[in-house]
Amino acid sequence: MIEHPAITRTNLTGYPEIDYLDHERYRKANFHALDHPVEDYYGAEIMKGDKYITTDKRHVVLEANLRDYLQEELGAVFYEAK
Repeated sequence: MIEHPAITRTNLTGYPEIDYLDHERYRKANFHALDHPVEDYYGAEIMKGDKYITTDKRHVVLEANLRDYLQEELGAVFYEAK
């Protein structure tokens, strides 16, 4: 049986190690970013004119998802004065 050379090499040497930074360099070289992020923390698409925030953890959150983010990630509790 004939085996693909990449499979033979992997069987002999193991899987190649890919440095995280190599992956990031590949993404930046092949997928040019627009002036704004493409998706926010929840996967919602960010369109031109949308308002969003970035956190110190580099999370991007649309203004519409900010309440959910504060509750889920920071444990914020919202109250209404009566």
